[in-house]
Amino acid sequence: MRLAGIHASRIANALAVGLVVAILLAAAAFIWTLRTQEIGKWEKQTETFSIVLAENTSQQMDFAYTALSNIADRIEDRWSISAEYLSSQLGSNDFHQYLKDKVALFPAIEVISVLDVDGNVISTSREFPAPTYNLGDRDYFQVQRNNAMQKIYLSDPVHSKTTGRWIFFLSHRLTGSDGEFIGAVIMGISPDFYSNFYQKLSVDGHAAISLMRDDFIYLAKWPESDTDMGRTNRKGSAYHLLNDLKRRSGVIISETDTHTGNQKVVRRMEAIQALDKYPLIVNFSIDEDLYLSDWWKISVAIAIVTAAAIAAVLAAFRILIQLFLQRETDMRVMTELKREADIINRSQTGLLQNLTEQQGALKESSDRLQAIFQNAVDGIVMIDEEGIVEAINPAASLIYGYSADDVVGKDNQLFSPKGQADLLTLATNQREFLKTGRLLLETERRRKNGELFPAELAMSEYHLGGKQKLIVFVRDISDRRKIERMKNEFISTVSHELRTPLTAIRGALGLLMGGAMGALPEKILPLLTMAHKNSTSLTRLINDLLDIQKIEAGKMDFLMERVNLSVLLQAAVQNNQALAQELGVGLYIADEDNATQLAAVNVDQGRFQQVMANLISNACKYSPQGGVVNLRASRLGQDTVRISVEDQGSGVPDSFRDRIFQKFSQADSSDTRAKGGTGLGLAISKVIIQQMQGDIDFYNLPADQGGGAIFYVDLPLANQQSSIKLSPDPVL
Repeated sequence: MRLAGIHASRIANALAVGLVVAILLAAAAFIWTLRTQEIGKWEKQTETFSIVLAENTSQQMDFAYTALSNIADRIEDRWSISAEYLSSQLGSNDFHQYLKDKVALFPAIEVISVLDVDGNVISTSREFPAPTYNLGDRDYFQVQRNNAMQKIYLSDPVHSKTTGRWIFFLSHRLTGSDGEFIGAVIMGISPDFYSNFYQKLSVDGHAAISLMRDDFIYLAKWPESDTDMGRTNRKGSAYHLLNDLKRRSGVIISETDTHTGNQKVVRRMEAIQALDKYPLIVNFSIDEDLYLSDWWKISVAIAIVTAAAIAAVLAAFRILIQLFLQRETDMRVMTELKREADIINRSQTGLLQNLTEQQGALKESSDRLQAIFQNAVDGIVMIDEEGIVEAINPAASLIYGYSADDVVGKDNQLFSPKGQADLLTLATNQREFLKTGRLLLETERRRKNGELFPAELAMSEYHLGGKQKLIVFVRDISDRRKIERMKNEFISTVSHELRTPLTAIRGALGLLMGGAMGALPEKILPLLTMAHKNSTSLTRLINDLLDIQKIEAGKMDFLMERVNLSVLLQAAVQNNQALAQELGVGLYIADEDNATQLAAVNVDQGRFQQVMANLISNACKYSPQGGVVNLRASRLGQDTVRISVEDQGSGVPDSFRDRIFQKFSQADSSDTRAKGGTGLGLAISKVIIQQMQGDIDFYNLPADQGGGAIFYVDLPLANQQSSIKLSPDPVL
């Protein structure tokens, strides 16, 4: 029995050893098969990648060759009489700009130049006039000069005489009308463009990409190597494939030196493509760390699984023991989980109680809001994102004459007069609402019986359940409009009645001060000056009042025309220079860039100068003696220009910011009241600028930047096809 046991033990050991060997052999065979498959997969991928790179390079060269041929054809068609005629005609700024526009079409092109018969630069896209240097020693010039049959030639890479960086050229021979050599057109292509492009495809440094001429000279590569540029490589895989194997494309696995101190040799997979149309070779290669990375991971996993399987065979009895111990551990865990579940249940009971209390508070809050909604003095209408009425309070029902059942669930267009926008459209068409989500306006609305009435609408957007909605507060302002109409009629009547005698008084005072009655006594002259100045101020006040009446009546006329902005600003300075000198303030136009000087806007000249007079007079009033007021114009994007009036005063008080553009609004400080004014100028200016499709606003400069306020007007640039008015009409 003992011998039988020993024999059985030996058999078991032999079976165990055989099983372990079988597992090892199966794992090794599987790993080797995976390696072969992985290499095959990557060979197809790298070949595909090299084909894409070759096609991309071919397309780029199509563009470059075509552009170079077009330039050469243009030159030969127009200026091929002789070499001297060519040199005299191509040094113009127009031809420089033509070359510059060609360069801008293709980022790989660094420069395009034209050379005369001696290699001197006639014209170049890089600068004007062309620099005086000679390229007669370059291979591309010598090839074109010495070979009458040569058309486009791809040169060796060289260091640029302008930038010092590597560059290679495409050159095209220029032939005169008699067939003689009259010069060459060269197009410099930047290896940096290809290096930067290749870097993006480098797969975190695992890939290397190079572009070679068909004689295996490096034109561009990544990683960059200054020592390799311009060097001929007849030992690499590309030379072996094209020269030795006589193939135009293919994939080769090679061993290369890393050029580091330890002379480490790295296996690389290289996909080579020779371009069919051009003398170029593209070489895309990846290192073994990349194309075998997945295989290494899987191999490690297989090795781990194999080791685990062997360990499982050798330690099965230990697993049984561990399973028993694990069962006891699981029992303890289950007991602990049950205890934690009891704790969670108690916590959930507390949370449920808190939720009940919160629901009660929420209902109380909802009832309170409903009471406010139902008893509000102003009408309230709630609209969804489609313009459908969701709710209406009793006050709104009283104003419109509709009950809640009449309007809820229907389009809010029923509140609008026929042909006019509904509430939702009114809001979304206003810039202020799109910017702030709030809007206050006065408009006309319609009652159920068809009667129209003036209404003040306060609209605000809010979000509920992830949807945008609109709440509108409506107020019937019929009585207010009646009072305002009576007030406006009174002001208009009084203003017109005052302006006639005031004009006569102002004219008489002007005649007296102008010497129409002879020399005046010195004691009377200051009084007459004061009376004339105050009559002028009173005339301005009356004109402002009449402008306000025209604005409110919608009768302010505008004569829009396209005018040069620089001319408008010069007229504004000229018209207001006397006031600035009287107040001891310098008035200037700040430096403008060329683009702004050439800009034009569509404006009513008289109204525009009225706005500028308001802004400049305010800036002069609030600037200290000896201060400076600057006018500045600047571009905002492609379609808008900003005109700024900058002063050196104390700035606008924060408490006055929200009402500065309202009628009869003035800051309350004693300093401001001392400056005078009606508070109408900015209100009128805002309406004028809005009528000209613009915007007006201001901001204060911080104290560390000198302080002061900057009022600005943003206007759209005029259509380039309309005529420009270069001089303004006289402003009286």
